[in-house]
Amino acid sequence: MSTTTLVNVSSAVRRSAWTKTAASLLIMLGLWILATTVLGVPAFTLPSPAAVTSAWWEAASGGGLFSDILVSATRLLLGGGAGIATGIVLGVLAGLSGAVRVSLEPLVNAMSGIAGIAWIPLALAWFGTGLAMSTFVIWNGVFFVVFANAALGVSRVQPSLAQSVRTMGGGRWEVLRTVILPGALPDILTGVRVGLSFAWRALIAAELLGAPQGLGQWINRAALNQRSDQILAGCITVAVLGVFLERVTVSLIAKHTVVKWGTITDASGRGGR
Repeated sequence: MSTTTLVNVSSAVRRSAWTKTAASLLIMLGLWILATTVLGVPAFTLPSPAAVTSAWWEAASGGGLFSDILVSATRLLLGGGAGIATGIVLGVLAGLSGAVRVSLEPLVNAMSGIAGIAWIPLALAWFGTGLAMSTFVIWNGVFFVVFANAALGVSRVQPSLAQSVRTMGGGRWEVLRTVILPGALPDILTGVRVGLSFAWRALIAAELLGAPQGLGQWINRAALNQRSDQILAGCITVAVLGVFLERVTVSLIAKHTVVKWGTITDASGRGGR
């Protein structure tokens, strides 16, 4: 099959994926409009799309929404970044060293069961309601899943590949850079993708319960004021930001690494072993 044909097929698959996504969103929107206009679902239970859009614009035009988004993004960057970095480093070390794995895995397995929002009450006692509390809770929600996937990815790398590099004169750093990390990257990216979703959940929960600002606190204020339209507008904002963050980080990295290398297949059908 020629290169032109492959490009055309890939473009067609991408268009098909976007078409299916758009169709799903339109169906959901249609059901939402049907429920609020034809079926007469009370606005307190399910506000209409127009009411939610108006509530979102009300918050955006006043500047408060973007201030809350900036605060939440800062917390997510600090907590999520710390969780991803420490999870990758320690996960790779655990995959490379049996001693490190034996030392860390029992503790990590025990702590992962109570990771995330379960720590919020204790985090409030330790750090108060400031940035440190939300950073710790987010880190706790991200670290364990990234650690587990990084260790798994390293353990899956074929020892013969590393041995081949050593035979050709490569040192430990060369083996790590050219074999271990590229081979483990698909699992690491999976861990980061799942970890980011956990980070959003932990962030919103921390802001709902203890932070003075942020998207979670905006939703909490809307709940106290019995504004269902603002609650739904906040939830949709969180969902959109979560998808955007995943697209500009994990998907972009994957596109230029593991998909380009043919290690995994992306949504457009490119790549693959």
